[in-house]
Amino acid sequence: MRDVLDKKLDKISDIWNNYIWEYKFCNSKIKFTPDVKSNYFGDILSYFSDTFNLIYNSKKADTFSENIETSISFLQAIYIQQDFIEELLHIFKCDIDKGDLKKDENYTINRELRNELVGHPIRKSDINGTRQLLSSTIFSNSTNADQISYLRYHLDNNYKFEEVTHNKEDILKRHSAFVEFYFDIIIEKLKGILSQFKTKIEEIEKVVANAPFENVVKIVSDSFEYIFRTDHLYKPDILLEVYKLKNTNRRYSNAIEMFQRDLNQFLIDKKQDIDDLVNDTDRFSFKQTDEEIIIPEIIFVESNDKVDTSKIPVSYHYELGKLVDRSDFTKFRFFSSLLKSKCKDKELVLAEIENMEMNLDNTLEYYCSFHLVETELNGVENASR
Repeated sequence: MRDVLDKKLDKISDIWNNYIWEYKFCNSKIKFTPDVKSNYFGDILSYFSDTFNLIYNSKKADTFSENIETSISFLQAIYIQQDFIEELLHIFKCDIDKGDLKKDENYTINRELRNELVGHPIRKSDINGTRQLLSSTIFSNSTNADQISYLRYHLDNNYKFEEVTHNKEDILKRHSAFVEFYFDIIIEKLKGILSQFKTKIEEIEKVVANAPFENVVKIVSDSFEYIFRTDHLYKPDILLEVYKLKNTNRRYSNAIEMFQRDLNQFLIDKKQDIDDLVNDTDRFSFKQTDEEIIIPEIIFVESNDKVDTSKIPVSYHYELGKLVDRSDFTKFRFFSSLLKSKCKDKELVLAEIENMEMNLDNTLEYYCSFHLVETELNGVENASR
């Protein structure tokens, strides 16, 4: 059961990190309050995962004191997870509150046990206007690795001691059923949000295909804004300015084409990812077949044999990777010089590198030139293969 719950918790975390946190459309469907925006949700998930160890990996105790220690941590971890479930149901607008949880015996029995033995071992209550002892509890020597036992002194029993025993396996089964049931409710709510987001993506695709560029930028800003965090040029104001210049120089038209290409691919990828999440597709598994595995032949070259290096294609990835960062002029001069030394016969590339150097403080000019250089050199590499 631990593995099942871990997977469900991971799924909630994946949807949160990749959709709820990243897209206004998605977080508008939940209680995305200032508290939630602080991402304390991440603390809940981490704490939830940590307390699983206290519940499902309870250590074997050799002494009575160790049994008490283990029992307290076991019950307290369950109590904490119950509170976390209540908070998650609230965040995701599942229309389930504490009153509803109290109707679930998988919640109530375990919670009352924890409250009576750990939370309030001495309880008092106002009875007929007088503050009176309601109950007191103390661990029994019968407590061991398999059961929690305690002596209870209760008003309902005329303060006569009685021994109460709970089998740990029963407690664990109740809690597992409780967590799984409400995880499933939360996941179904999240799947519903994803399905709505997929519909919105399909609307965006229609706009991208037919609407003016200004409208494309607006709907992306409203509903698919994550793409604006994937490239220095992908900011609404910069994109609109580049679009005005697209007919004046290839560096600008290339940037617009790159954005449109990336946007279309992002939309396709997100729809596929949503389908996988909604349909519970295991995207990381592979199917083993009976096909013969072909082991490539390895040819060893003698040390005195000459290797024709002229046939080895030139790579520009290293220098381009270093030029993405424009904050250090010395670093720029060094790596741009290396790149120019490989591109002496490529006038367009040399001209764009010069434009980059003259516009180190201009995001639009620098990265439009950078991406045109990247486009040109990627085409050269592909042609040489």
